[in-house]
Order: sequence, then structure tokens, then C-alpha cells
Amino acid sequence: MSLKWTAFAAVSVLAGCRGWETEERPVHLIKNMDTQEKGKAYRRDTTGLFADGRMMRAPVEGTVAQGQLGDDLLLEEGVDEAGQPSKAFPAAVKSAWDEQVSRGQDRYQIYCLPCHGANLDGKGTVAALALDGGPRLTVPPPSLHLERIAKDMVVGKIYSAIRAGVNNGNMPSYAAQIPVADRWAIIAYVKSEQMKKDASVQQEPGGVVVQVVTVATAEAGAVLYKAKTCNACHSTDGSKIVGPTFQGLWGRSEETSAGAVTVDDAYFKESILQPMAKIVNGYPPAMPPQQLNDLEIESLKLFIQTLK
Repeated sequence: MSLKWTAFAAVSVLAGCRGWETEERPVHLIKNMDTQEKGKAYRRDTTGLFADGRMMRAPVEGTVAQGQLGDDLLLEEGVDEAGQPSKAFPAAVKSAWDEQVSRGQDRYQIYCLPCHGANLDGKGTVAALALDGGPRLTVPPPSLHLERIAKDMVVGKIYSAIRAGVNNGNMPSYAAQIPVADRWAIIAYVKSEQMKKDASVQQEPGGVVVQVVTVATAEAGAVLYKAKTCNACHSTDGSKIVGPTFQGLWGRSEETSAGAVTVDDAYFKESILQPMAKIVNGYPPAMPPQQLNDLEIESLKLFIQTLK
């Protein structure tokens, strides 16, 4: 065959490989399982198998995915048998402490460092001032080395902060981003760093022991002030934190979002149970409703009245 005819044949073959438009189905010589009849998620049921025409089916009522039973309250929710924030780590965390701390450091740097800082001092990038000189966050993140956190806060409360968030969403819930095991690993890392900085910090702080209030007293109020973490936002020495100081609070006139008020029994109770009703001017709407009974509220009132 001459070179001319060889070139012509080659061009013809290549041209034939381009194909042409057609409405016919392509030839599929080896089908394997590519075109098998099957139901696909998010597709309409074309088989007539299901009356509602949906291929995806709802799980049978009561179905629990493997590994998601959530029957370990300490592990899943950070509470003890009495339903209170746990003072202890789950046994699995303590038995592999070094591994947990290492994993927690890795997760902390991803999720916590931007606000709480590399040194746990609350000086992360997000906590820095904005370009206009104002704060980026309504409530600045605290240093995790503060005594009220390092020594007084039980590990179950830290777990709750990660799981549910705090301060009306100022710190949102990280439950969707951080799985259960990693939450405990982060807490292990935080406790490890706290203990390195202060040898008196315990791995499992006992927290503030709260007795059931049977008689309203200022002494009981002082205990509740720490136990209910009022000290996170309200000082007793006149300094400004997140909320108004408790020093000299009782009987004082305050300008609020609903006008001027005097701090008396009615306003004090309302500000605990419905804190968004009257927000003191100059302070953020960050306080969530508190679950205190009348005796506890009265005890806090008596305690505040001693702070002249």
C-alpha cells in the first residue's frame, strides 16, 4: 500500500473515533454493575415498590445508629448519676492520659486557640480588637488559667461549655464540630496546661461544694456566687467584667433597655430568671436565664447587700 493510502486510512480511523451526535443509547459491551436496577438515595422510586414514591426511607421508629446509643451520661453529657456536672473524667480518658492530652492539644489548636489563645490566656486572634478599635466579641473569652476556671470549675462544666455553648451563644456550641471523645481530650489538655502553670491545680477539681439551701443566708449566697459562676461576669470589688459589679448594687438606680430601674427584690429576681427583659446600658445581652429557686435568690440578695 502506498504512503498516500496509508495516511488516508489513518485519518479515516481517527475521524471515526470522534463519533457523531445520536439519540441512540451508547453500546456498553461490558456492563458490570453500572446499569443494574437499583434504588438511589435522593431519587424518585420508579419501581412502584413504595407507595409514597420516595426511595429513601425513614428509619424504623426507635432505631439507634451503632455507637450512638448515648447511654453513658458521664461520657456523653458530662454529668454524674445525680445529673450534676461531673467532677471526674471518664475512666477511659484517665487510663490513656498522655494520649488524650496529645490529641487534645491538636484539637485545641484547631477549635479553641483562635479565641482562647495558644497560652490559654484568652488572647487569641478572634479576641483581639477589630479594625475600628472595638471588640470582635460581645464577651471577651476568659483566660483558662483564672482561679475560678482552673481550680473551681469541675471538668463537667467545661464539657458543658463545649457541648452547649455559654453566654447566650457568645461562645457557640461546638457539638457539631467536636465529637465526644475529642471534647474530653481537649479538657485533658487544658487541665494539663493548667497544672503545668500552677502546681496547686488538681486534675479533677472538687469545685465549690453546694449544700441545699434550707434557710436563706448571706453565707449561702456567697457560696452560690461561685457555684453558679456569677463570679465569671460580676465582680465584688467594683471592677467591670462582663456584667455590672455586685459591689454597691443593691438600691442603686440603673439605666436599662426598658428605662431607669432601682435594684430591688422585683428587679433582682427578674434579672436572674428573665435577664433579657431589662439590660443595663453599656453591657452586652449575654446572660442566659438562671435556674434558681426562691431561697437561692434570697441568699444571693443577702450576699450582695453585704457588698457595700
